[in-house]
Amino acid sequence: MALLGLGMDICSVERIQRILDGPRADRFLARVYTEAERALCSGRADAASAYAARFAAKEALVKALGAPPGITWQDMEVVREGGPPRFRLSGVALAEMEKRRAEAFLALTHDAGVAAATVILQERS
Repeated sequence: MALLGLGMDICSVERIQRILDGPRADRFLARVYTEAERALCSGRADAASAYAARFAAKEALVKALGAPPGITWQDMEVVREGGPPRFRLSGVALAEMEKRRAEAFLALTHDAGVAAATVILQERS
């Protein structure tokens, strides 16, 4: 199987916390995160860390895909369903992955005030 793309990103948890505490929090959250992501993250004690990790994941996927025109934040949703985190894709992100016959592998971490994500795109078998 061939490696088709690699993306990495980091995000400051403090930066996300400032946004969450600010007057434009609702607008930012609605633009960047899906309804399911907002429901999951907002209920956590470490909401800013959870949001920052997902922000980094979406940025890393965009980088791995080469920033295809028309991709939106809502095209990418980070989910955890009893295993490692993964993407649920729609729109341009899904179309790009299907066109490339690719699957995405996602790793997330957060520590010392930053969240980081790495995405590897691999050819589907």
